[in-house]
Amino acid sequence: MKRKTERQCRQSPGFSLLLLLLCVITSAVCIFLYQYDNKYTASGPGGSYGQLELDGGTLEKQGLVWLVDGWEFYGGQLLAPADFQSNIQKPDRYVFAGQFGGFEIVNGQPYGSASYRLTIKLPEEMRAYSLYLPEILSSCRLYVNGTERLQLGQTSPENYIAGTAETIVPFEASGQAEILLAVSNYSNTYGGLTYPPAFGIPGAVLDMAERRLNLRTALLTMTLLICIVSVLIGTANRKNPLPVLYALFCLLFLGFTSYPVVKTFFPSFGGLYLVENLSFCGMILMVFILQRSIFSLKDSISTFGTAFGGLVCLVCLVYHLLLPRASLEMMLSYSKLITLYKWLSAFLLTVNTARILKKGSHTAFYAKILLCGMAIFDCTLVMDRLLPLYEPVYSGWFLELSSLCLVLLIGAVILQEIYRSFAANLVLEETVRLTRQNLAMQKEQHKTMMDAIAGERTFRHDLRHHISVLHEFADADDIEALKRYFSDLESGLPVKFAGTFCENAAADAVIRHYEAEAKLAGVDFISSVQIGEDMTVSDVDLCVIFGNCLENALEACKRQESGETYIKVSAGVSVGVLAVTIENSFNGVLKSTPGGFLSSKRPQAGIGTASVQAIAKKYEGRVSFETDDGVFRASILLHL
Repeated sequence: MKRKTERQCRQSPGFSLLLLLLCVITSAVCIFLYQYDNKYTASGPGGSYGQLELDGGTLEKQGLVWLVDGWEFYGGQLLAPADFQSNIQKPDRYVFAGQFGGFEIVNGQPYGSASYRLTIKLPEEMRAYSLYLPEILSSCRLYVNGTERLQLGQTSPENYIAGTAETIVPFEASGQAEILLAVSNYSNTYGGLTYPPAFGIPGAVLDMAERRLNLRTALLTMTLLICIVSVLIGTANRKNPLPVLYALFCLLFLGFTSYPVVKTFFPSFGGLYLVENLSFCGMILMVFILQRSIFSLKDSISTFGTAFGGLVCLVCLVYHLLLPRASLEMMLSYSKLITLYKWLSAFLLTVNTARILKKGSHTAFYAKILLCGMAIFDCTLVMDRLLPLYEPVYSGWFLELSSLCLVLLIGAVILQEIYRSFAANLVLEETVRLTRQNLAMQKEQHKTMMDAIAGERTFRHDLRHHISVLHEFADADDIEALKRYFSDLESGLPVKFAGTFCENAAADAVIRHYEAEAKLAGVDFISSVQIGEDMTVSDVDLCVIFGNCLENALEACKRQESGETYIKVSAGVSVGVLAVTIENSFNGVLKSTPGGFLSSKRPQAGIGTASVQAIAKKYEGRVSFETDDGVFRASILLHL
């Protein structure tokens, strides 16, 4: 154990460098996405003071542009094209899309109405264009060149009905395209022109929208498949809660990232913001729960994180139920709570995972993987603050990408843990089987010994009578009768007990059993075993080693159709090492995989060899299996 701890300490600087490199890579990826997959930094001319000039060359080269800057903002007014024809309207200010989260700049309240206007200068020839309209919260009317092209919900405060959708609006224009949006929001946290629209050639706009949808759908499909597989694994192994907990974690990730896809296919589906926000809060809570389950934690940090996460989820649910009547102060308080929850959870999870890693248990490898995931998550939290004007075109938000990394890394940890538990169960089952077999062997050996003792006792009791009869035959010089009596006497002699192969009772019973089986099968059996009774290796482990190796050796000899068949067993202790070598004749083909040797009974790795390897690892030893010119040899070294 001391050697392991020292080795882990020596490895820690390298792992620290790995974490640092991971943070650098994560930051670089965020900067790359911010620069090249961001609606706010996309190439193309920008608008100013309500005007945007586009020439034919720009559209032919880029296909589309994002309408970010230069929007005229008319607070508290639901304007129509006729209002600009009859009166000269002066905007309250010029804004960029997403500059304000709601209408609090109009009247100090999050709810209200406003109009947005942008005039795009176009080539004079008439041609077809398309406007990609993101979700405008939470109801709107769209006018293009004085004609109403789209209405979602009811914008009138008296008859307000929320209605949102991501849609593409095609139209024809020449010279200019005047885009006017009349927007109302009385039901959502955010309101107005929160996300930039896109304008361009129909084919380019449609291609962009399809790529976004396809990438999102592929991500959700992959996550859903992982979730289904986890449920199936959990159903097959109900004693282990990890697969079901991980499936719930994947389900929450689906809820967190499915908004665009669900909104595209089901525009009228309500409650998606509740699902998205609650799923994100629940996803962080599930990381705490999974951490507790994987590492068997009961410390105060993990308990506080789990309790705080549950409380935030409850607050999130209540907040969305009260949302239509929420004040600006309530919204700001909720926003601060979610920010605190993200940063505090990231800190607690990172600190707890680092503490687990320092303990140096068998879960240290899992802690390293989880710490890598937390480093990515922490880094994206920082980059989200450093690069606030980011809205992805194709990929995803920084927290979505880091959450995906957590899903995959935690999935890898759980898969490894399930495999370890499954392998441990197989080894345990094999150990139990061999232990029961060893008990049966010892009972058989005890019965044989007792029968021999009873026979010898009976023979000794009758020996006086035999001697008297022999004297009578000898006195009468009846040599023939004497010979016949000796023959009858010899056939009735008790069976002599064969003795022991070694001083260790457990190993001796196993070796004796397979020696008897080998004789019945016509296989020569040679043994030279020097193992004492006071071994530091447990009797169960000795039974597993000798039982598995001798069983495999005997089966190999029985399958041998020609040539000499034999088994040689040798074992002894030297310089604090127990060396066991079992050799047998062999004329087959040894099939191996990276996970071990394939069983001759089934097309998968042998359980017996895996059990022997596990015991060798337990005693910091090694195992080797080799074939050479018709000989199979198993060599096991255990440090005592």
